[in-house]
Amino acid sequence: MSHPPRKSPEPRRRLGLLGRLNRARALHMTRMLQTTRFYFPCASADPFTWVVTLFAWGCIGCGCNRHGPLGEKPTPSASATTSAEPPSDSAAQPAASVDTRPELKWYGWIGDSSYPVPETTHTMWDRFTHSPLPGYTQFADEPESWSEWLRLLPLAAPGTPVRNYRGEIVVPGDDEHLAAVVAIDIGNQDIQQSADVVLRLFAEWRWFVGDLLMLYLSDAKLELPLEKWRAGERLVSAGKQQKWVPRQPPQSKLDHAAFRQYLDSVFSASDSQALIAESVAIPPESLAPGAFFLHEGHPSEVVVVLDVATSRSGERAMILMQALNPAESIHVLRPTRDSVWFPVHTNQPLQLPRTRPFSWKELRRMKPLRSPPAVACVGSLCPKTSALSGKHSASKSP
Repeated sequence: MSHPPRKSPEPRRRLGLLGRLNRARALHMTRMLQTTRFYFPCASADPFTWVVTLFAWGCIGCGCNRHGPLGEKPTPSASATTSAEPPSDSAAQPAASVDTRPELKWYGWIGDSSYPVPETTHTMWDRFTHSPLPGYTQFADEPESWSEWLRLLPLAAPGTPVRNYRGEIVVPGDDEHLAAVVAIDIGNQDIQQSADVVLRLFAEWRWFVGDLLMLYLSDAKLELPLEKWRAGERLVSAGKQQKWVPRQPPQSKLDHAAFRQYLDSVFSASDSQALIAESVAIPPESLAPGAFFLHEGHPSEVVVVLDVATSRSGERAMILMQALNPAESIHVLRPTRDSVWFPVHTNQPLQLPRTRPFSWKELRRMKPLRSPPAVACVGSLCPKTSALSGKHSASKSP
């Protein structure tokens, strides 16, 4: 799907996911009252009934139900600033065996059986980003934007450890600096390394918004377009180089499993070159969700900015996520056990566990989505060549 730039708010502008969930929460409250037949007491009710009723209405109004497991309760509005704790293990579980939270549909790997995925119990919003630091205002999202997509990432259960691609525990689940593990696959080989984390997540967001005009660069500067994969071509070694060779029948429509295989081919052929080509350096003043720090070289290392909050006095804080080498679980970091927010100090390097310090000169962001290329098809997917012009007309973008 495409999203034209919004010059000004419109009266009937489509709501983002958080807005739609806010509306769903109101509907949930109405149904809850209808189901339980819990009406407001009359003036003659005894004091005990008044107390119980007011307490229940307070819970509903304050959103005491907003932190339950996935599939049970809707997510609050993005403007919520009330602090709350995750649910206890004894929280009621949904009756259905399939998660019904709307945001799970945003993440193509949920339901893709290509690789095992940790069970999803919460989202980033449920556990962390719904409640900013006291006195801070969070970054404002555009509906279905890259930043909103990141702030709703599905998370594994609290206490889940970081594992490498062999299944070995790298960071214990109770580590002081481990806040959460993202519920996403990492494959069963050492392919999706640290620099590939940004490419993977950004590509998954592009898959969600329907932008499949993806083209990356290998370390040897070989172009790696998704269209070639869709046309049935595959990368093969030719001496010290690689080239595209027809190996499979063309696919009119890709499923996520095929898309995931394509991404593995990109990760195998490129370390940081593809990421550098798809991103630009930015100053610290442009810090926003989706930005990242990149240690170039081999192997490269990346830490991703998940959220940013600013105080009235201009002080900033951020939530960070990373996965190091060899391939391991993507996970959320925390400076202390009490908070996931890292203070932003642009006059000194960013110190993180398990990596060397990051310089603020290494801060980057992904480029905006490119316009359709002049040639929007490859091989047998293209229309027949015109005998007069010797050129084909551009087909519609996938």
